[in-house]
Amino acid sequence: MTGSARAESPLAIARGAVREGLAALEGFGDLLGSRRIGPRALAVALSEMVPACEALRASFVALELAFVATLASDLEAQDQARNLGTHAGACVAALSSAFSDGGSLSDARRRLALEASVRKHGAELRDTFAIAEFFAAAVTPAPTELDLVDVLEQRFGANRATEEGVIRIAVEAPRPSWLVADRHVLGGLVELAAPIASRRGTVPARLGVARPPSGGLVVRLSPAPRNAAATRLVLSVTARGEVPSALGIARVAARRAKLGLTIDAAAGIVSIESEREAT
Repeated sequence: MTGSARAESPLAIARGAVREGLAALEGFGDLLGSRRIGPRALAVALSEMVPACEALRASFVALELAFVATLASDLEAQDQARNLGTHAGACVAALSSAFSDGGSLSDARRRLALEASVRKHGAELRDTFAIAEFFAAAVTPAPTELDLVDVLEQRFGANRATEEGVIRIAVEAPRPSWLVADRHVLGGLVELAAPIASRRGTVPARLGVARPPSGGLVVRLSPAPRNAAATRLVLSVTARGEVPSALGIARVAARRAKLGLTIDAAAGIVSIESEREAT
């Protein structure tokens, strides 16, 4: 075993195991969707997915325990880690039930039902793990001086305007817009704010900034007004399904990264504030 392997934390190991389990699930989903794969070969692959699903469940349990152990002095964060683990466990249980449901894969209806289950619960688990990755960044945040626009453009600025399943955010902020923050936590908060400000993708969202008298920077996401003028930078944020503990984790992450967070879901407004101005 190398020194780097010995130094890898339980949290990093658990995240890696979950990542591998999700990759195996995605591969099985691809087999289900391929009509070139016959029932016999698919039955063999399905028999392998039953223990793989159990391994994925164990990986999510290990991930929850690693969060709880790492966040030993933060009871609120521990509670959110347990909530995330409970949700992941329910999704994996639904998959296990589908995999163990018997029936011949020669039956087209059985195959289509299994494909739909893998697609649905696989997406739920990927979204859950995306929240877990965001949460992991908040365990030991590293605030540095950042240009907000540069950070967002690097993370979300790829030209994906014509793709389905993305939320568009028009950025109305000068370049540079300096603040002190952890780039991963900041990006994760914007990603979680996107569906709120866009009303689950039904309208475009707008991102603006302001300098309060106390210093720092306020980043405000809200629904874009009708007939709003085009902006030079439009972010393309992946639209994810709802994860029950996501907003609770967002609040914990913001607190740990020393960012103010205000969410008005009814108005579709989310404000993220750095506590001090960069020097």
